[in-house]
Amino acid sequence: MKEKNCYVVTGASTGIGRAICLELSNPSSEFAIVGRNISELNKTKEMIENKGGQARVFIADLTKDSEKVALEILTVYKSIYAIFNVAGVWHGTNNVYYGPMLWETPTTEIESVLSVGIVAPVVFTKTLLPAMIQNNCGKVIQISGTFENGASGWLHYYIGKKAIESFTVGLSEELRKHKIQVNTISPSDTQTEAYLKFFPDVDSSFCNSPEDIAKLASFLASPAADSITGQCIVIRNKNA
Repeated sequence: MKEKNCYVVTGASTGIGRAICLELSNPSSEFAIVGRNISELNKTKEMIENKGGQARVFIADLTKDSEKVALEILTVYKSIYAIFNVAGVWHGTNNVYYGPMLWETPTTEIESVLSVGIVAPVVFTKTLLPAMIQNNCGKVIQISGTFENGASGWLHYYIGKKAIESFTVGLSEELRKHKIQVNTISPSDTQTEAYLKFFPDVDSSFCNSPEDIAKLASFLASPAADSITGQCIVIRNKNA
């Protein structure tokens, strides 16, 4: 395994996380893929391997296990090149976390959204960073979101995404001396499996694809983007 090609991806079971894994997969790439759905993570693993890469599955509930799973990853990988904080919570099994005002929103829902949206990435990244800093190079890439209609109706999700953008700016300042770049991608509507499930009537010609996001993530993870850090980059379908 080449150390520079060790990638850690949360939310890798479907959608943007899976697309990033596939975009970066090649015979010299190694992945630690993190999520809750073991069957879907195993599918991602198989897809990576079909493209010549290697992957290990790490099962975790990021509402509570972000440090634990990061430590598990470090027992396998002593050196890490890139962390992709993709996992987020904006829906349950049968409902979207959108509509109710803050005072109408269940506390458990707020805690879940913010735990995965901002607490987990901070703790997860903090735990893995020493395995990047030792190499004096690396990338941290995070996923935010562009809110065309503002925050009303899913304020908890909006807060988490805005917090991840601020985390990006601050962390980029701390890691500059270690030559590690930190950036955030902020997509507008993206046709993930969950998006299609909950918004089946949306005109797809106005949406990003997960592959669109993955291509930008791949660029930001490459040496070509070594001069870009502390940025929140909006990506929007050209028709939108």
